[in-house]
Amino acid sequence: MAGGIAQPVPGSVSAGRLLLLVAAVVLFLSFGYTEMAGSDMWWHLAAGRELLQTGNLWMVDDWSYTAHGQDWLNHEWLADLIYYGWVSAWGLESLVYWKWLLVVVTFVILLLALTRSSGSPLAALVCSTSALANAEPFLDVRPHLYSLLGFSVLLLVRLQRPASTWLLAGLFVFWVNLHGGFFFGLMVLAILLFPWREPSPVAIRGAVVVGVVCLLAALVNPSGYKVLLYPLAYAFDETSPFRSIGEWLPPFKPGGISSPLFFYLVWAPLAGVAYLLPAVRRALDIPWEGIALTALTLAMALTSRRFIPLFGISLAVMLAPLLALCLHRLRLDRFSPVLAGMALLYGLYRLLPYPMQSGPAFHYLTAQYSYPVEMLNFMEANRLEGNVFALWNWGGYIHWRTDGALKVYVDGRADTIFDDDTYLSYVTVLGSHPGWLELVEASGADYILWPHSRGKGRQKLDALVATGRWQPVYSDAVSWLLMKSSAAQHDWVPSPPGPWRDLAIAKNSNLAGDIDTAVHYARSVRELIPWHKDACNLLIAIYREQGEEIVAHEVLADCRSYFPSAYLR
Repeated sequence: MAGGIAQPVPGSVSAGRLLLLVAAVVLFLSFGYTEMAGSDMWWHLAAGRELLQTGNLWMVDDWSYTAHGQDWLNHEWLADLIYYGWVSAWGLESLVYWKWLLVVVTFVILLLALTRSSGSPLAALVCSTSALANAEPFLDVRPHLYSLLGFSVLLLVRLQRPASTWLLAGLFVFWVNLHGGFFFGLMVLAILLFPWREPSPVAIRGAVVVGVVCLLAALVNPSGYKVLLYPLAYAFDETSPFRSIGEWLPPFKPGGISSPLFFYLVWAPLAGVAYLLPAVRRALDIPWEGIALTALTLAMALTSRRFIPLFGISLAVMLAPLLALCLHRLRLDRFSPVLAGMALLYGLYRLLPYPMQSGPAFHYLTAQYSYPVEMLNFMEANRLEGNVFALWNWGGYIHWRTDGALKVYVDGRADTIFDDDTYLSYVTVLGSHPGWLELVEASGADYILWPHSRGKGRQKLDALVATGRWQPVYSDAVSWLLMKSSAAQHDWVPSPPGPWRDLAIAKNSNLAGDIDTAVHYARSVRELIPWHKDACNLLIAIYREQGEEIVAHEVLADCRSYFPSAYLR
């Protein structure tokens, strides 16, 4: 703890800290509007539904035709149940509230932990906000948010004070069933338990006992020891093709998610050299835990970008006491209420353009517009079942919509169910590498569902139709569907009326040169979903092509009034 830093007068602490807490909540919430295509969300929902349907925690694959009947290591089953329970209670779009709640709670807990370790609420606010800004690009609607929460809870209950062994064990019982990041939590616990300031055989032995109890607690899961072995095997298998997935790539390698702030923060650990100064050592306890955590997570983040949020939190632990000392020496801690008020205003300013409504927020924060919603409506209306070769990102959505009626080649469950060859074959098809056509035809697919604008969609469509073995079935706003020409012909039933069908009509009419029909149906989409990204962009493009720039600008401004997305152009 920052021993040389004076504390505020008790009478002023309550009001000042309350203002700072409110500022933190508003500021943290403003970082919850990251637009990401959270494709894993869909299969987590489907898994939660299946868990309730079957009542069996040990899951066997029933959603793919490449791993059908195989055991699935679903180590996040509890997160799946929470997902599905939340949606059942409050609706699909309410998942954005789940995300916002988890983000705010996680970083408020971090704020409290840093306040305890640094003695300065203001320094804690600055460092926790920096950690959140660094993590912002990774704040998807996915269970990994539970690991950020677990990390913060560990810091709160363990930094600067001992914690109940049973409390820690209880934390890991929940964590191991929520997300695979529990293994990182065990490493954090080892660092926090080590008696850095007064090492002794007795203290080390006590730490080992607590660590063993928590390790045993992590075995309380449906898969037992296999859940412990999985992250170890993955971490040390440099040859796994699944490491080419975007979030597993190193941060300096092109592709995947990136955090611009990380490329500045990566140099921030150098500030830890200040702890070597005699004046600093006299004023502060050296935060050995923070230094060790920063070194660990920096190494992890440089290996894989998915660990960047953990590095930001660790760095905050290391630097918060140092920043607290600087604020004290500069006498800025006297102005904490004023600075907290400024932080509140800044948070409100950041929030001002964004909606609190779940509808537009969900549409953009999950990239709902990028999924074949209308195509699945059409396939359900025609009772199409069988094997479908589809985009990786769409596999989970197909599970959620069809509950196994359509089985996919591969999906976001990655190596928890699929083998290396299956994934590599998919990558070959995705990139249209030599032999991709033969792989599709030999895959056992009855249908091919593919996007227009990704994975060389148009070229794939033309190449498959040219073989004479595949026939076009339907094209919606984002995807096309082919089926084997040998299959029986159908009298296709149109999908139910609604905005997603109207959007398909609008897009297809525009491609056919029927501008009036395209505008009519795009407008009808906006009557029901005024924030719909594709309907907005289609109208804007049409008006610009017709030289009606003023009208195009009006549509753009109106669409951005619902959600100021960078994808609205």
